[in-house]
Amino acid sequence: MSTTNGGDAPLPVSAPATAGERGRPTRVAPLGIGLAVPAGVVSSTEIERRLGLDAGWIQARTHIEERRWLAPDAKLADLATDAGRQALADAGVEADEVDLVIAATITPDEITPALAVIVAAQLEAHRAGGYDIHSGCSGFVTALATATAMVEAGRARTVLVVAAEAMSRITNHEDRATAGLLADGAGAVVIRGAYDEGVGRIGPSVFGSDGGLGGTVWVPTDRPSVYDERYTRGKDNTVVMNGHETYLTAVRHHEQLVLDTVAADGATLDDIDLFVLHQANGRILEAVRKRLGLEPDRLVNLIGQRGNTSAATVVIALADLHAQGRLQHGTRVVLAAFGSGLAWAGMSLTWEGGR
Repeated sequence: MSTTNGGDAPLPVSAPATAGERGRPTRVAPLGIGLAVPAGVVSSTEIERRLGLDAGWIQARTHIEERRWLAPDAKLADLATDAGRQALADAGVEADEVDLVIAATITPDEITPALAVIVAAQLEAHRAGGYDIHSGCSGFVTALATATAMVEAGRARTVLVVAAEAMSRITNHEDRATAGLLADGAGAVVIRGAYDEGVGRIGPSVFGSDGGLGGTVWVPTDRPSVYDERYTRGKDNTVVMNGHETYLTAVRHHEQLVLDTVAADGATLDDIDLFVLHQANGRILEAVRKRLGLEPDRLVNLIGQRGNTSAATVVIALADLHAQGRLQHGTRVVLAAFGSGLAWAGMSLTWEGGR
């Protein structure tokens, strides 16, 4: 049975999800990954010159050499779709096999509809439902955990998780604290429920939040806010960071989040091959690494050419590791992201793809 748009062409009707046909899966496997970044490269040197900063000022404070920004006429949905298409190809999964698309973003092209349903349409994933998750820097990890729960519950079998941000659109380009930090990009992962004893699996999740401190990193509007009395507003509709407080809070929370996530999986730090944290700032990553006593190559720091893409940083870093051959079949990873909200999320996984 189909419906029509006034008697012309039939509208697509979603088929029921097939996950329940075989009951709940024995594991949820991450199968494929994709990456898409804008063509436009903006160097830290260029921003330093525009703001009248000394050469090397941005890199010394953030470890960022360059970042990508979307062109004014470009669409974030196209970037997200490209990442999703690559992830499907990497996983060997057809678009019409996808039951659900979940997108993590705070910078969609439209207020509504959701970025996820636009991506599903552009991929021709006609069976897929879709919705967005708005959780700032922890968005991808939160979306991946949510997708995993849907598969574990038998409500979907194959899910595409996308994280995409156009942070340059909400950057105050005259603010030296954020002008050289924020960037644009998209990444995507395909997960699927499996009924065998293969190696790939997604482990437990850890969540937390403290909305009372949300003004530490926030985007005020022209409307009244619960944070008005405590935090500086800055420029409406752009990111405002209270720098020193942000740094101290991020280091402390990332360290504890990693420890809690490893413990939730019944593991130790030595059991984990790679730690992929929110790529907020290179100095934060280095401080967390030292506090955890990890070797430099185990706590991933790829912010130099990517910048801070908020919800997308973790999946972009994963995609870069995959391209470098460091994320392979059987690689054990901990993901941890803390940021705006304040909200945080951590989870463990063993990669299935790349055999």
